[in-house]
Amino acid sequence: MKPRLVELLACPACGGGLELESGVPDPDCPAEIATGELACDSCSRRYPVRGGVPRLLPQDQPDVVRRTAAAFGWQWREFAELHDEYEAQFLDWIDPLQPDFFRDKVVLDAGCGNGRHAFHAARYGAREVMAMDLSDAVEAAYANVGRLDNAHVVQGDLHHPPFRSGAGGGPFDFVYSIGVLHHLPDPEAGFRSLVRFVRPGGAIFAWVYGSENNSVVHRFINPLRQSVTTRIPPRTLPVLAWPMTVVLHSMVKGVYRPLRRTPLFERLPSHDYLYSLSSFSFRRNYNIVFDHLVAPVAFYLRREEFESWFRHSDLRDVRISWRNRNSWRGFGRVAG
Repeated sequence: MKPRLVELLACPACGGGLELESGVPDPDCPAEIATGELACDSCSRRYPVRGGVPRLLPQDQPDVVRRTAAAFGWQWREFAELHDEYEAQFLDWIDPLQPDFFRDKVVLDAGCGNGRHAFHAARYGAREVMAMDLSDAVEAAYANVGRLDNAHVVQGDLHHPPFRSGAGGGPFDFVYSIGVLHHLPDPEAGFRSLVRFVRPGGAIFAWVYGSENNSVVHRFINPLRQSVTTRIPPRTLPVLAWPMTVVLHSMVKGVYRPLRRTPLFERLPSHDYLYSLSSFSFRRNYNIVFDHLVAPVAFYLRREEFESWFRHSDLRDVRISWRNRNSWRGFGRVAG
């Protein structure tokens, strides 16, 4: 944790300012605080800094939230590595935004996982990037991005973001959340919580699962996830995820890629999405299968429902677009 991060942080319980106490520098990187404690100057709550990460979690969380955090925490510590294809995937997710969009902005990655998107946001010239996650995935994120000069990792709940804000909004020029909101018990409430922390004139982006053109998920994956895979510990999930990945990987490499420019391609289920996986390594596709099976909650949203989030939050310049015809991108601006 960099000492200057304290200027942006707030108590998630009351919104009061925080002060760093008993900060111990990292012997391998003296510019980072490895351990310490953050004390609220309003309600006197105290939060630990551990492993270079401030742990700013609310005291009480619903059981489903705890289970979601445990599942994804295990996943992103298991799949901690950063792959070369992550950059192209990130730019595809946030299309049509380009790297220059990040320059000199204060950015929040809400639900950062292992830090794969925050890494590129920082590299694109953001002034500061806050990589926040509810789970212990922050440990993988800190290893990947925490020591970058313009990146910070925070453990926090996006329903109660531990950042300073006021009547005029929050400190962020840009907030994005990729693949996270649809795993919340109330996805729109999570989205609206994040909007509160965008400064006037700033922007927010979200990517979510779509309901449309996801018949394979609705008929097979979701029933399996709901009745079987979320009822077993994540560490035993490879027993199912591994053979399913063998089948998926064989199909995208052996069927979808060869048929890409033939009339048969349009008849294949989820053809755009599954073709997009054909350039990935087996390890990457294994992670994707695991991701679909591990989540206790997963909503698949219709366009009109997703678009209504932006309308209800009074956002401007709203852009909603397909990604692979089975998921939705959304961008909007807070009035200046």
